[in-house]
Amino acid sequence: MADYLVPEYLAFIAYSVLGIKTITNVHRREGNEMDMETSRLSLKAITTDMGKQLVRFPITFFYEQEISYVTDWPSNALKAELPLYLENLATGQTSFGFGPWIVHTKYEQEMVGDIFIRQTTPDAAQAELFFHIREEMAGKRYEEEAIVSICDWLLQQGVDIIHAFCKPQEAEKQQVLTRCGFHKLGQVDGLIQFRTYGHLLPADGL
Repeated sequence: MADYLVPEYLAFIAYSVLGIKTITNVHRREGNEMDMETSRLSLKAITTDMGKQLVRFPITFFYEQEISYVTDWPSNALKAELPLYLENLATGQTSFGFGPWIVHTKYEQEMVGDIFIRQTTPDAAQAELFFHIREEMAGKRYEEEAIVSICDWLLQQGVDIIHAFCKPQEAEKQQVLTRCGFHKLGQVDGLIQFRTYGHLLPADGL
């Protein structure tokens, strides 16, 4: 696993998402904060303080992050995962960045949704990916842009096998993962499992 004590500017990634040229800047900032920027989106890894605030004072969370307040986020799934994530982060059972990332538009500051990254064990070369996009933001290709950015970051951390999961009835999510270059493996514990290995999109985009 790559050392996390690195300069503020981590990476400069250029790729094409569905024919749209996308550039990702990845930053590690003071105060144990990490974020990414694409042409349209900002992604932020949830820190301990951010997670506690989101659980206890969600309205304050939106204000502090300078994101327009909405009532349909966080999702119930993220609410359920946050306490365990915070506990694992505090006890060193997970590394910062391997957990929830919030996704919002870069200029309008509108909440898009979240991506959750889970490692089965620390320093493992495999990770699991779950994502949730607000219904209002669906159909704008934000999902692809965010997923590709996260997966490129994972590859830089030495994670070259990424599994993604969604429910059988979530047809749009399955299409998103397929467009991103994931391959459907089948059903596991009631969820549809996808996998990608080594890279995500073809060099010339989709």
